[in-house]
Amino acid sequence: MFLEPTSGDESPVPFTLPYDFAQGRPTYRQETLRHILLGDYGAITDAISQLVALGYSDRVAWSDPIPTGRSGEYVAVMTRRRGM
Repeated sequence: MFLEPTSGDESPVPFTLPYDFAQGRPTYRQETLRHILLGDYGAITDAISQLVALGYSDRVAWSDPIPTGRSGEYVAVMTRRRGM
């Protein structure tokens, strides 16, 4: 059930995660996808609700709709990451 230690100088190699010293955090290979909804406030909230109902995203993953500066236009963003 357990492996017996082997003779010799075969010490195990430690496992380390890649680290990005410039950003001060571990680096992982991830695929990133951003969804951007642009339109009327009601249309954006309806689209988010539909994506949540389909199980594609969680409501908390979306930013609150933010006015773009154009009359009646809003933008909301969601970022999905998937480890490779």
